[in-house]
Amino acid sequence: MFDYRELRALFDITEPLGWSEKTISSLKAEYGSLPSALEDYYRQCAGYDLLASNSAGDYLMPAEKVGMYKEQGYYVFFCENQSVSFWGIKLEDMGKPDPPVYENYDRGEWFLTGDSLSKFLISEGYLCAVASGLEYATEDYLEADEEQAENIRSKFEHIERAESGIYQGAEFYRINENSYMALLPDSCGSLVIFASKSEKGFDAAEKVVLPLFDIDPEED
Repeated sequence: MFDYRELRALFDITEPLGWSEKTISSLKAEYGSLPSALEDYYRQCAGYDLLASNSAGDYLMPAEKVGMYKEQGYYVFFCENQSVSFWGIKLEDMGKPDPPVYENYDRGEWFLTGDSLSKFLISEGYLCAVASGLEYATEDYLEADEEQAENIRSKFEHIERAESGIYQGAEFYRINENSYMALLPDSCGSLVIFASKSEKGFDAAEKVVLPLFDIDPEED
């Protein structure tokens, strides 16, 4: 069983919120099997609205839409919110517990974007958290040059289970017990956003993050 307790803890989900067994069984019947990493996610997290339909980022494909690329040999399970990118699993990999993930960008060719479905789902959870899911968050992206990005990498705890390869290698870090950060590759360096579950945690995060950008947190 794949345990997504860290995502449930991140969003204070106190009990599994998933799709019905009828829906999951129907998908397994149609496709022969589901990867354990996806089936367990469907049971534990797929019924949580914020994760399923995050308006600020990507969303989980509803059961009736997963077959939209079936003729190309893919089971689609995630979509970018403007339907530019889709992420899928090769139908031939559906029997693997934690298969690779492929991306289709702008209706082009499919390409490998990560070797672990479970890491992809966890990564998307953290992206949702920092982009819109946690109550206290940065209003704008911060722009980081390579030196500032390296300072972030050396100073904060890297969340290895979210190392999925999405968005050219988005990285996620824990700032403190209640606060998290995304470091997103950009053409001119990296973009940074962070968020927290609590006002106290966010204030503490600002005090250690903003000085890395020569910003005085007292004047921000």
